[in-house]
Amino acid sequence: MKKIRTSGFFRRAHGNFLLMMRLTMLCLLMTFVSFTATALGQRTTIKLDNVELQVAFNEIKQKMGYTFVYNDQVVKSVGKISVNVTSSDIRQILAKCLEGTSLDFYIEDNIVVIKAKTEQSVRETEKKPVTVKGKVVDEKRQALPGVTVLIKGTTLGVTTGVEGDFSIVVTDTTNAELVFSFIGMVSQTIPYKSIPKGEWTIVLKDDVQEMDEVVVTGIYSRKKESFTGSSTTYTAKELKTIGNTNVLQSLKTMDPSFAIMENNQFGSDPNRLPDINVRGKTSVIGLTQEYEIDPNQPLFILDGFETTLQTISDLSMDRVQNITVLKDAAATAIYGSKAANGVVVVETKAPAPGTLRLSYSGNMNLSFADLSDYNLMNSSEKLEFERLAGYYGDLDENGEVESESKQRLYYQRLAEVTRGVDTYWMSEPLRFAVSHSHNLFAEGGDDRMRYGLGFSYNKTQGVMKGSDRDVINGNVQLLYRYKTLSFKNYLNLDYTMSSREKVAFSKFSQSNPYHRKKNEFGVVEQVLEQYWDSDSDSPTYLKDLNTYNPLFDMNQGSFDETTSFGFRNNFEIDWQVMDGLRAKGRFSISKSSAQGEIFKSPKSSDFAEAASTERGSYRETREENLSYDGDFNVTYAKLFNEVHMVNAVGGIRLASSKLQTSGYETIGFIDDRYSNPSFSTGYPSGAKPSYSTSEKRSVSYYLNAGYAYDDRYLLDVNLRSDGSSVFGLSQQFTTTWAVGIGWNVHKERFFQNQNWLNYLKLRFSVGNPGNQNFDAYISMNVYKYATDFPNPFGVSAIVSTWGNNNLDWQKTIDQNYGIDLAFLNNHLKITGDYFFKNTDPLLVYVQTPTSTGTSTVPMNLGKQVSQGVTATLNYMILQREGISWNFNFNARHITYEYRNIGNALDKFNSDNRSSNLVRYYDGGSPSDLWAVRSAGIDPASGREIFIKKDGTQTFVHDYADEVVVGNSDPKVEGVIGTSFYYKGFTASVNLRYRLGGQIFLSTLYNKVENISQNALQYNQDKRALYDRWQKPGDVSKYKAISLTEKTPMSSRFVADENTLSGESISLGYETQARWLHHIGASSMTIRGYMNDIFRISTVKNERGLDYPFARTVAFSLGLTF
Repeated sequence: MKKIRTSGFFRRAHGNFLLMMRLTMLCLLMTFVSFTATALGQRTTIKLDNVELQVAFNEIKQKMGYTFVYNDQVVKSVGKISVNVTSSDIRQILAKCLEGTSLDFYIEDNIVVIKAKTEQSVRETEKKPVTVKGKVVDEKRQALPGVTVLIKGTTLGVTTGVEGDFSIVVTDTTNAELVFSFIGMVSQTIPYKSIPKGEWTIVLKDDVQEMDEVVVTGIYSRKKESFTGSSTTYTAKELKTIGNTNVLQSLKTMDPSFAIMENNQFGSDPNRLPDINVRGKTSVIGLTQEYEIDPNQPLFILDGFETTLQTISDLSMDRVQNITVLKDAAATAIYGSKAANGVVVVETKAPAPGTLRLSYSGNMNLSFADLSDYNLMNSSEKLEFERLAGYYGDLDENGEVESESKQRLYYQRLAEVTRGVDTYWMSEPLRFAVSHSHNLFAEGGDDRMRYGLGFSYNKTQGVMKGSDRDVINGNVQLLYRYKTLSFKNYLNLDYTMSSREKVAFSKFSQSNPYHRKKNEFGVVEQVLEQYWDSDSDSPTYLKDLNTYNPLFDMNQGSFDETTSFGFRNNFEIDWQVMDGLRAKGRFSISKSSAQGEIFKSPKSSDFAEAASTERGSYRETREENLSYDGDFNVTYAKLFNEVHMVNAVGGIRLASSKLQTSGYETIGFIDDRYSNPSFSTGYPSGAKPSYSTSEKRSVSYYLNAGYAYDDRYLLDVNLRSDGSSVFGLSQQFTTTWAVGIGWNVHKERFFQNQNWLNYLKLRFSVGNPGNQNFDAYISMNVYKYATDFPNPFGVSAIVSTWGNNNLDWQKTIDQNYGIDLAFLNNHLKITGDYFFKNTDPLLVYVQTPTSTGTSTVPMNLGKQVSQGVTATLNYMILQREGISWNFNFNARHITYEYRNIGNALDKFNSDNRSSNLVRYYDGGSPSDLWAVRSAGIDPASGREIFIKKDGTQTFVHDYADEVVVGNSDPKVEGVIGTSFYYKGFTASVNLRYRLGGQIFLSTLYNKVENISQNALQYNQDKRALYDRWQKPGDVSKYKAISLTEKTPMSSRFVADENTLSGESISLGYETQARWLHHIGASSMTIRGYMNDIFRISTVKNERGLDYPFARTVAFSLGLTF
């Protein structure tokens, strides 16, 4: 029988989804009807009063679909007209528009050409439209796709195809000139009369003065060559060469300063956000759980406004235009006290002018779990391990179990193993995941008015059954220009549905392989095994325990689901006050709401020992977020005397965000078919609904000025004042600053006569960006009502969280030394940066005595110094017409050090001793691994030998002998790859390497040694059975199997780790073949990917404990109509 859930989750989700789909289909239908009327309508009505002639042409273009070609100056000289025609054809309308003017027209196909009447007589001879065909290549005769070919003085133009080919209609063969332009190339203007007969080839030369185009900061844009900061921009095409799933994953491959830390606990869980940093971390690592959000996370900017990591993570890659990573103080200073961790600026695609165009892109991802790092025992190995470990009691001299009852149990299991029972439990919660995404974008308009309408759907299946994430997005973009004013409005709607797995993967990986999944009747039983353990509170001093079947729990009606809906509207007005001076105002409002529901079935093993009225639970949480962001700035740019370039930006920014959360939990359900909370028996004992609200406000004043002399000597100066409600009343405002200098050496006269070095730029910057990624009320004392202890005077309040009203801002002195090089006619390009960061003071939660009523208090304490090097290299091995071969390499090395911490964090150090190797000491690194050194297992006694600080050896473990035994950061890590292009075909391989650095082998510690009597109920690593000490004289790595006492952490469980992984392998093809016209398309791109397809490591340690990592094979298709 099909189970019916009474929860309103799916009804609301289904209703909201249908509503959104209906609205989207209505918008698309209206667009289609408008397009159809334009394409097929032969007659229309035009009513315009006292408008410029260009406005009339635009009206005709929108209603009838004709393209107009004219001289702007001639048409403007006509002045304003009035026209009122009803149900007329194109010729009647044009005749009425041009009545009384000196202009005339003629129509060729769908093109209307406006000319002076005196020129009409020679139209049939000298000015007959001609189709010009050709090909655009670079100096190496390699085709250049995407080159703009424009008829000068008109709006008529085309772009070259994948093979560099183009075809354009020239209507004025007497005076026409073609303009060819491409980023990074020198533009060319060629008169029509100079064009040879037939098809021809034009060669564009590299603009060797530019390494990159522009730096986009989200507030202003600056020419890369005149910018002193460290930044890198990546286009959508470059990002999609790496993968089609997530822009952040692609960015990790391309930029060595951008890192996504591996989550060993939750692997590839689609509902977990990644841990990201730019150039390392500036806050106390390891204590991030104390903060509301990760204080080491970079600032994310989407289309000029601050946004969240979740928004960027869910963003469809097909909507992205480019991404810029701002890294040093000079680049990030415009964001002041929020920029110490770097800034990631994302720009989405803006609609392009022209007739209505429709583009579609689709992606499919096939994923499967990566279990290559699991090394679990099979059924016979596990049974033998239990026998030797004493699970069945003592053994006689022949190795037989002495206890009769235990012997019977052992031989029952041995019989099962002999029958071939060897259950592979890890396959049960996994699936071959199929994810897909689709993106539709319609765009069009003219130079004055442009529009874009987009719709995307992303279905992500995790490799664990039940884990899914669906994201639906709709967006509308409108751009309007009137004289010196331009307006832009961007409306974005998001709807997300997510569900999580019912049972953690670790529950399956620990199940013993000699147990069957189902009994002889095909029923999944709840209990796999019953055993007993000591219990001092029991009359028999024993208690019964059960090992539960995770497959039973997975088949129950439990669920963990979340829905969210949000909208964001960005409005911008830009005024060109005068040449070089513009004023810009922007305002953004966003609102989101989320609802989470977690239901645990009353049949779940979690409630096996609970009373019948307390079995099953339902928890609901709600979250409402409202934020405003406003910005006004003035920019000025002017070139004086051809050598003095001055840039300046000044402005003010205000932001406010408010978060409200609420929730409740009920328990006691009869059956998992009735998950509605109204079927529960009530709240848990002593529990009540929860509610919290938090609000952050900030204001900023900023000034950025840049000066360049003859494009050789560069200077950038930044000053910003920030105020935030996060910090105390005495420290609400702070000032941040940055200075950057640069030298374009290649522009000096002494470089003009050499050919081997094309580009050389030296950069230096220093500044003090800050960090605001902290709890909204970190500086305030927070109280709660003491409802559990009423008194005669009313309800009392007690301290919930201690604040610190004197907290100083956490700021970082950031120094950067950089060099940019280009050799061998720009075939070899190298960029290198050395950075030094000093975060002083740190903002840390320090533990306090429990008598204070709370466990921690925020304080300014000590400092953290980090320094590192990042480098990228690109070498064009081969570049000829239609073929190219490129090699790429990047690397990153970072070190950290704590200073002036003293003994304030000793409580954390003592608490960590039994759980990890992280410590907080002066002179130490956040990545250091602290443990007592080990000399291995004593061959004579089988006991571990420890090395004291003075070098002597002992059998006694003492935490006072802890020293640094390793560092979890690699000596160097990065990506090495190559790409190949041949006549539309592309192939690329990018491998990630990690050299040096150490790792704590948690699998050896937990599944080879430290296996207690109770842990014998679960499967263990194969190495627990082999290479164990057995008798005096044995040289082995691990203690005897029979020893079950606690083994302390030592250097024996630390090992060097070097890895090589297949991060991205792709193969693609782009074409503008004629056969595409049969389906109404003009171009097509198809590509296949393999991401994280293999991983080779020098150590064997389990990864993805509660959720496994995944390997992915993917495909993408892009069509432009």
